[in-house]
Amino acid sequence: MTLANEQELEEIKQTLQKLEGQVAQLRADSKRQRSGWSRFAIGFLIVFFVMFISIGVVQFVSNFK
Repeated sequence: MTLANEQELEEIKQTLQKLEGQVAQLRADSKRQRSGWSRFAIGFLIVFFVMFISIGVVQFVSNFK
């Protein structure tokens, strides 16, 4: 191989390593944890919504009697 080809290969390897580092950083950033308050708020809303739906279903069924 010529010297120019070896230099190009080295540049490509360095660029690939930089890209791999950036991909790893993006993956790490996307896996951020939610705060405790946001998890509590989301859980509260889900439980409230399920209770609201179940009360509606119970009242709907009790109207058929």
